[in-house]
Amino acid sequence: MLRLVLASGLWLGVAAALVPSVAQEPAPLAPRDFEPQLDWYGVYIKGKKIGYARMSREKVEEGVRESFLLVMKLVSFGQKAEVSLSQSLVFESKPPYRLLRVDYQQNAGDIEATIKLTRRGDGFQIVHQAGGETKTKEHGPIDYSYRDATTIERWIRSGPKVGAKIVSKDFHVQELRLDPQENTIKAVKKSLVAGVPVTYYEVETVSPQLTLLSRIDNQGRMLSGKFALFDIQMESEKDAKNTEFSQDLFVLGMVKIDQPLGRTSAVRELVLEVVGVDEAIFPDGPRQSMVRRDGKQPPLLKLGKRYGKESKATAVEVEENLKETLAYPITHPKVQALAREAIGDAQTAAEKVKRVVAFVHDYISPNLTASLPNIHDLIQRKKGDCKSYALLTATLLRAAGVPAREVSGLLYIGDDGKSFGGHAWNEAIIDGVWVPIDASMNETEINATHISFGPQDRAAKGLLESMGRLSFRLVEVTTAP
Repeated sequence: MLRLVLASGLWLGVAAALVPSVAQEPAPLAPRDFEPQLDWYGVYIKGKKIGYARMSREKVEEGVRESFLLVMKLVSFGQKAEVSLSQSLVFESKPPYRLLRVDYQQNAGDIEATIKLTRRGDGFQIVHQAGGETKTKEHGPIDYSYRDATTIERWIRSGPKVGAKIVSKDFHVQELRLDPQENTIKAVKKSLVAGVPVTYYEVETVSPQLTLLSRIDNQGRMLSGKFALFDIQMESEKDAKNTEFSQDLFVLGMVKIDQPLGRTSAVRELVLEVVGVDEAIFPDGPRQSMVRRDGKQPPLLKLGKRYGKESKATAVEVEENLKETLAYPITHPKVQALAREAIGDAQTAAEKVKRVVAFVHDYISPNLTASLPNIHDLIQRKKGDCKSYALLTATLLRAAGVPAREVSGLLYIGDDGKSFGGHAWNEAIIDGVWVPIDASMNETEINATHISFGPQDRAAKGLLESMGRLSFRLVEVTTAP
């Protein structure tokens, strides 16, 4: 449910956006760029302190290490969990300033995962531990250096003007992927910070995961930042660690509708007015399309088989969604055995999808949780929420040779609350097109209350930007008898 936002959007987004890096090189590295630093930040949601972050830089034997720690007290479905993410990157302190080592650790309740990257020649050795399993593999070059890790600081110190832009890249350790982001100077202002006059820059950073507005002083240090409902601000260590549990994120993420729809699984077609956000957060796709209207009338969101727009899979999408990754260890013997059990004698992609959906629906017992799933723990525990169903479905389908991905969005949660809540499901490629499926509801033809923000790597931005702002007005609903 909504905690998947925190995994894919908040955790990685904050980690990347607090210390953005860029591909361009505005100025050479100088001795000051290697000086030790230590800053603490409070993390807030709607004015309530829910966690803290620590950023540090220090000299180590191999060169220079940049570290990041994020700790949050979250409530989801009424359950409390303290979650944390830590990441450190060690770089050479001499040209070409290569990345040498990465240590990443994620904790959520009693579930822990670690990733270690160690340079081996031009590439890296990766050791991934999760659910009592350890996997070691080799990886090619990663184009990320200390120049990247410090360029925003140096860019800001050069005094860019309002409107200046620079393109950046984030290194997502979990996905072993470099993503672009665009940074723009929105304003240059002066203020007093702790009684000291400071010139600071308001910088908008746009990435596939989120949009962040940060305030950075003229020495390149972040003072504060804001995205969606979340705020980050520099504080003393003592103040930063003074935290309390968040408001229930599931409740905060609910989207109201003005009229009841009836039983969720029976809804075949649905037409809604979209109120409060830019309709662009809802992409056209299978079983979903947006319609702009004249004047000031809100746009319409049309859901159902006849409203969808066929989404043909590209060769790149096929390749990307058959890949083995740290999240989808499809060649692991346990995964392969489970895939064979699920597929049986099915031959076509459609048959395989149908059997995997039914298998996952029966394999996992529904369990509301504030912790994050990984495939090894999931196979052992056999319980979880919608994210767990989606993770296992994608893993088994890829293991069976069917391209599949996770999708995030909203699902109608019933007439009692007349609301939609955060949800995760899947899309698989059948006969060359993307087809949505939902193992948590045992649907190979999803009901029309599924509202997609897109594939998992793009959905977090839509979820975050709509929280607390979005609502629907019912125009038309068609249900099965």
